[in-house]
Formats: sequence, C-alpha cells, structure tokens
Amino acid sequence: MILVGSGALFWRAAAHAASAGKTLDAVIHPEGEVVPAWARDLECVATTDVNELADGIDEVTSDQLVCSVGNPFIFRRPILELDLTIVNIHGGPLPQYRGLPIAAAVFAILQSEKEFGVTLHRVDAGIDTGAIIDRRMFPISDSVTLETLSLQVTEACHEMFTDNLDTLDREPRSTGALETVSSGEYFGMKKLRTIGDHRDHPNFDRATDLGVLEEFYPSYRELFDAARR
Repeated sequence: MILVGSGALFWRAAAHAASAGKTLDAVIHPEGEVVPAWARDLECVATTDVNELADGIDEVTSDQLVCSVGNPFIFRRPILELDLTIVNIHGGPLPQYRGLPIAAAVFAILQSEKEFGVTLHRVDAGIDTGAIIDRRMFPISDSVTLETLSLQVTEACHEMFTDNLDTLDREPRSTGALETVSSGEYFGMKKLRTIGDHRDHPNFDRATDLGVLEEFYPSYRELFDAARR
C-alpha cells in the first residue's frame, strides 16, 4: 500500500499500518513536511505534486492500493489512469459535506446538524464524489464548537482507517449508487470566506471557535478573526 497525505492524522495512520505489519511501499507527503523520527525507516517521498510521481507509484506499489489520509493533493489523470485502487478517508459525511473538513464542520454547526460523520470512499475524477465504501455517523450536541467537532472528526477518521485497514480495497457498498452528489454541497475556501455573512447567526461563535487548534490552523484563525470584526 502507498499512503498519501499530511499532518498528524496521516502520520498516525502510517504508524498504525506499520505496527500492524501492513506493507507500506511508500509514504508520500508534501515537500517541507517534517518526517517523524520513527518514520525515517519508511520509504518517505516528498513532493509538491503527487501526480508527478505517477510512474514511480505504478512501479513500487505491491498491491495496487493507494490510500489518502489528510491529503492536500488532488489526484489527476496521470494517477487516475493507472490500474490502481485509490481510496480516501474524508473528514465529513458524504455526499452531504464534500470539500475541506474544517469548512464542512463550520457549516454543519451553522446549520444546526444533530449528527456528523466521516467517510471512506473510492477516488474518482471529482472531489469527494467517488463511491462510498464505509460511512460512520456520530451525534453532535447543541453546544458543540468547531474545536470539539474537529477533534471528533479526527478520531473518527483514525478509527475508520484502523477498522478498514485490511479491506480498504473492497468493493463500495451497494447503496452508494443511490447517494448522488446532487444531494450534497462542496465546502471549500470560497464558501468559507463567506463566514462573515453569518456574523449574526446564533451559532456563529461556536462555529468559529478553534480553541486549542488555533496554532495548527493560523490561516483559519485569521479568517475567523477578520469575520468577527
């Protein structure tokens, strides 16, 4: 298996896979990212664009499986056209909440959702539009903050990875065909930049409260601070 991604959740997944005896043919991460000391025995590959590594990925993968976790890259034609099974663990329930996990969580709180979740899905040419393999939902309280929900999502994503590690390449669930992109929305930076329009919403403060996560998401902190003024 080849793992592609970035951040604490990604390295946590790599550590679990390695400890579970899973063959990690390569661990691909953004250029400039610090590789944990324990991971230096792995085949770690830094890049600015994962698609430029298509030929190498095709050569080194032992099981034709690529899994992305916390992945900042978008897979495009060079990789999508390879004979690979590519899956992604998405920090939101699909198809309702496609896009950036933080943006999705913000608007889930603004929309007073009673539950949220994470999804394991196949990767196709769209963004978070591939067939669903597994989805886990969990309740969220009326007092949930962006900090709390983000931490819940992180833990749920890790559990999704660990629980599915041995069958990540299985066929998508049969009900996936009934769930279409039209029933959901894409939550990206364009959407998130409208957060100031919701300044008077009763859930605004909770939806923009990053708490201890502020230091990890400085760009979001700055955006939210500007929206509060």
